Amino acid sequence: MIIKRIDAFAFAHSGKQAQGTIPLVRFTRAVEGLPEQPLGDAGLVTWSVRGEVGKSGLLLGRPLLHVHVQANPVLVCQRCNVPFVYSVDSEVLLQLVKSEADLDDGFTNGDYTDGSTAGNDDEDEEGNGFVSNQPEKVVGSHHFDLLAQIEDELILSVPYVPKHDVCPGAQAKVSEVPEEPAVKRPSPFAVLEQLKHKD
Repeated sequence: MIIKRIDAFAFAHSGKQAQGTIPLVRFTRAVEGLPEQPLGDAGLVTWSVRGEVGKSGLLLGRPLLHVHVQANPVLVCQRCNVPFVYSVDSEVLLQLVKSEADLDDGFTNGDYTDGSTAGNDDEDEEGNGFVSNQPEKVVGSHHFDLLAQIEDELILSVPYVPKHDVCPGAQAKVSEVPEEPAVKRPSPFAVLEQLKHKD
């Protein structure tokens, strides 16, 4: 069964975890405008979400979600117009807030019952590499659409203007260009020797 909606705050406070795979084609917003995506294992999105409460620093007491998304969508290179596989491996730290007004509170106006103030941490307690000056804030709810959030992270991970590192055609053109014969320059010592003999 695919988890669709969770109580985000309870999920974070109880330190729950969830993971799964889902065909990329199910994420209709993410694949809109893209070429046909592969079926089978190549077309799967692998995701995991771990909830916790901030343990230190300015995130102390804050409900957090660690989201990890992996996928290999097929994009079209905007330079050569050839489809290619783009590898997505995205990890993001989300801070749950209670309303849209809290999204821009500057980490000071969070409406939390424990009296703590919102903040930021450079890395989580276990050093899991979620390094960020400011976690991304999202509005949590008791009916939080987990898959919609995963789709959002997937969309944000795909470049707006996708391009090959090196286009296949460009590689072929480079190899076709004949090498210019190196111009042999006289040795500076030979030139000096000639100048000596002129006298």
